[in-house]
Amino acid sequence: MLHLMEGLPGSGKTHAIRNLAAEMAREGKGPLLLIVPEQYSFETERAILRLMGEKDAGKIQVTSFSRMTDLVFRETGGLAGRRLDDGGRGILMSLALEEVRDQLSLYHRQSENIELVELMLTALSEFKMCGIAPSQLTETAETLEEGSLRQKIKETALILEAFDALVQASYLDPLDDLSRLEKALMEHAFFNGYTIFLDSFAGFTMQEFAILRHLLRQAGEVYISLCTDGINQGKEQKMSLFAPVYQTERRLKRLAGEEGVPLAPLLFQTEAPRFAGEELRFLAQTAFRRESFAWEEEPATISLYNAANLYEESDFVARTIRRLVMDEGYRYRDFAVIARSTETYQGILDHTLEK
Repeated sequence: MLHLMEGLPGSGKTHAIRNLAAEMAREGKGPLLLIVPEQYSFETERAILRLMGEKDAGKIQVTSFSRMTDLVFRETGGLAGRRLDDGGRGILMSLALEEVRDQLSLYHRQSENIELVELMLTALSEFKMCGIAPSQLTETAETLEEGSLRQKIKETALILEAFDALVQASYLDPLDDLSRLEKALMEHAFFNGYTIFLDSFAGFTMQEFAILRHLLRQAGEVYISLCTDGINQGKEQKMSLFAPVYQTERRLKRLAGEEGVPLAPLLFQTEAPRFAGEELRFLAQTAFRRESFAWEEEPATISLYNAANLYEESDFVARTIRRLVMDEGYRYRDFAVIARSTETYQGILDHTLEK
């Protein structure tokens, strides 16, 4: 069954999915797998350690899509081979261009330039993430009328085919890991009996959607948290701040339907333990709406100050912190100064705070 959980940042959405995993772990359910983006894996592991304690933290396995390949390949095979790095990928792309140079017309003159190598490496990465093979590019080119676009797509496909042939002869390309993982999951029901949680994702690549299809097939329960405001639920809002997230939600529901996986009722998190007052909660819920909203009373937790310049703004911040420490019993460690771009304030805010 697929469970979708939605909420705003700070609404308890992230804590809810971690707490749910922890509750299942304490009840002895398992195995449990928590999948997060690569950049959040360390932070999430620390959070699970604090939540569960050293003894039980291992009951929830934290991973990312890239680390999942290692988890599966260790059991099914697929780790053996030389890993290709960025430098090696550039060399092989140069060799691929050299091999097919005589078959190129549009790219013939540029085939020895480093700019074309970099361009093809960028295209390679994009196509891999989108799950587009060179053969698909060739098929697409055949449907187009004669012209530069058709020729460009055909030559791009030819170059990428040559590159893939060189890689397969001697190396394992990390860009292919998720595609290889998909093939492994076709042959091995590795996640049978698992309960799987996906947290902190704004969306998924086509490679990741292909993996999700197998997770839905194999796992008993799949929980996915999404960051939305819940206002435009089920509506076409192409210009909405959360439009990409709603698109991801629709694709997940469609994927579940294609696989015959039941869909649990949507759970929207309304609690906001992050916010100290109703004013901040109201601001978080309305700041990015296209409509206008007004807070009728004088807010107790938000202050607006119209400074003439960065120096006056920094002075106001420093004086406010100083006043709260001296008169209201705060500690300096209670404060965090947050700005859109800290570089703008370098040499101004730090000097003002020291003064």
